[in-house]
Amino acid sequence: MLDFLIVGIGASAGGLEAMEDVTGPGRKAEIACVEKGNVMAKKPDGSTTFTGLRQQAEELLRGTTREVAAIPVKDVQQLVHELHAHQVELEMQNEELRRAQVELASTRDRYLDLYDYSPVGYLTLNRSGTVVEANLLVGELLGVNRQELIGQPLAHFVARDDQDTFHRHAQEVLKTGTRQTCEVQFQKNSGEARSVYLLQSLAVHEESGDIAHWRTALSDVTDRKKAEVMLSRSHEVLEHRVAEQTANLVKSNERFEWVVKATHDGLWDWDLIHDTAYFSPHWRKMHGFQETDNLESSEEWSERIHPDDRPQVMAHLHAYWQKERTEFWEEYRIRRKDGTLMWVLDRGVAQWDGQGRPVRMLGSETDITWRKAAEEEVHRRAHEFQMLADNVPSFFCYIDRDRRYKFVNRQYEDFFCRPAKEIIGMTMHELLGPGGYAEVQPHVDVALGGQAESFVYCLLLPDGHEKWFGAQYLPDRDQQGNIAGLFILLTDITAFKVIEEALRERERQLESLSARLLQSQEEERRRIARELHDDFTQRLAALTIDLRTVRLASPGSDFLSVSQLQRLGDATERLTTDLQQMAHRLHPSILEHVGLEVAVREQLAEFAARTGISTEAMVRDLPNAVPLEQALCLYRVLQESLQNIRKHADAKNVLVRLLKIGHGVGLCVHDDGRGFEQAQRVTNRHSLGLTSMEERVKLYQGTFRIRTQPGNGTEVHVWVPLEDVKREA
Repeated sequence: MLDFLIVGIGASAGGLEAMEDVTGPGRKAEIACVEKGNVMAKKPDGSTTFTGLRQQAEELLRGTTREVAAIPVKDVQQLVHELHAHQVELEMQNEELRRAQVELASTRDRYLDLYDYSPVGYLTLNRSGTVVEANLLVGELLGVNRQELIGQPLAHFVARDDQDTFHRHAQEVLKTGTRQTCEVQFQKNSGEARSVYLLQSLAVHEESGDIAHWRTALSDVTDRKKAEVMLSRSHEVLEHRVAEQTANLVKSNERFEWVVKATHDGLWDWDLIHDTAYFSPHWRKMHGFQETDNLESSEEWSERIHPDDRPQVMAHLHAYWQKERTEFWEEYRIRRKDGTLMWVLDRGVAQWDGQGRPVRMLGSETDITWRKAAEEEVHRRAHEFQMLADNVPSFFCYIDRDRRYKFVNRQYEDFFCRPAKEIIGMTMHELLGPGGYAEVQPHVDVALGGQAESFVYCLLLPDGHEKWFGAQYLPDRDQQGNIAGLFILLTDITAFKVIEEALRERERQLESLSARLLQSQEEERRRIARELHDDFTQRLAALTIDLRTVRLASPGSDFLSVSQLQRLGDATERLTTDLQQMAHRLHPSILEHVGLEVAVREQLAEFAARTGISTEAMVRDLPNAVPLEQALCLYRVLQESLQNIRKHADAKNVLVRLLKIGHGVGLCVHDDGRGFEQAQRVTNRHSLGLTSMEERVKLYQGTFRIRTQPGNGTEVHVWVPLEDVKREA
């Protein structure tokens, strides 16, 4: 019993000492108890004791010198009571200590979780910069396992360009012992692109005050740096755009000022929130206001609108503000300041705020008084025309969509020998008959589809005679734009048809006459060329020879006489050459002997030598033998084209293409000269040559076309058909 009490006293003393340490000022006592081996053990009855404290108590008991037997019984009983009380208190303290240790372990686990899974990388480094401790995120950021990271210098992961920055940062941390911050780039072991990290470092001081370690927080700011770069670039672009927009705004303002000065429209800018407006000088002038006059309100403006027009104008304006109308476009009458009325065309566009309320409106006004007067005149003329339409010699009627006559003039009555009231209500099929209606039905379909139609047709009368009519079908639309019917105007052109046929016959006679004239012209040219070549050229050649013989036979004659004979001989020789060239131009006999291609090339060479203009010929797939008539036609066109180029084109280069096209031969003469307007052919006195070329080609059922434009040269395209063409081998 006494042994138990003594042990209890020792245990109680040790337990109180331990509890005093546990309930000390900090949690370091709790961690120290655990680290020193004071581990709690469970008794079989569930109570808790400390094995280390028990051993200490027994040692203390053995060292006491007091005899237990000498203690009075009363004191022993008192001591046993105290021991029981201390034992209960000790067990309560032990239970409290156990709960504190469980809470401490849970807190440490939470701290470790927060440390390892923090969104920021944490490192502990020694003075040499070697990693001593790191959380999980550091390994992920650097692309290396945390265990492999421990013991490595952090500088190994720093990019080469930022090594100096990192070393200066480490030195400042160890030197000052205060918080230091820097940004460096790290290169991952995986070879991925560099990342930028923010280092926030703080030195760890020992009890002696020396710095043994330093800790740093690692934050990935790559995205932020990229965003800063993009923001900087965007800022530069924005500044550039602002500068451009500012310049454009200055130009726009200047342009607007000039437009305001030059335009014939009155401009206005209406602030709907404050009910104030700006009016351009021309607007003030239109309405009779002076620059010094006070601006009127919207109510005063509406009061000046003609009473008959005001309700519609205001209704349309409010409907536009409510977005029930897509535009504000009104024509109305308004009083000037002096009380006179004028017609205006008012157009405007509005600006709405985020709630859909109109806050501003800008627009322009045009004085259309003159136009309205013209429209009135047009309406009056239209009425007069309607009155005249009933008395003109043409056929005039109106049909509805069912193709029934609704109105006919007197000409219909006279032609069909029926009164108007009998014709009205009949269909076109009934009045014109099957044959006559079949002639006009396609055109009626087109006109009722909304397209005006003009055509000529023939109507066979019951007596067998033909009547030719020029018809015009004009669609009539209602207020909704739908086709309501057709206005039909018919003109009897039978007499014109007779005249037209006579003109065609006369044209055929003229074409025949032109062909005979061209043929006669070629024959006359051939005769003159033959006489020049066979008679005059030969005689001039003989004269040239005689003159040279006389000069050679008189070596001792006067020098002046010899020179004169020499000049006369040279002049006679040049005259002979000119006559030969004239004979060649009048009738190119080369066509008959060597063919079209050689004649074309020889003509181009002679033209280039005579004018200095560069020429080129391109021949492709030319038939072996082109009939003389067609060859002469193409050759004459070439001659006339070159003559026009020399006189009018001011060209430097000429390209001639001669080739087989289909069942015929084509000729294209292109120059890089000044060109001309196609309309000039009608009035230009030089167009006679083009007309003769076109007429010559028509005689052989060919085609003649000119492509030209001022400054882009001219192309003459000719094609003549051949009945039997054989390609050259």
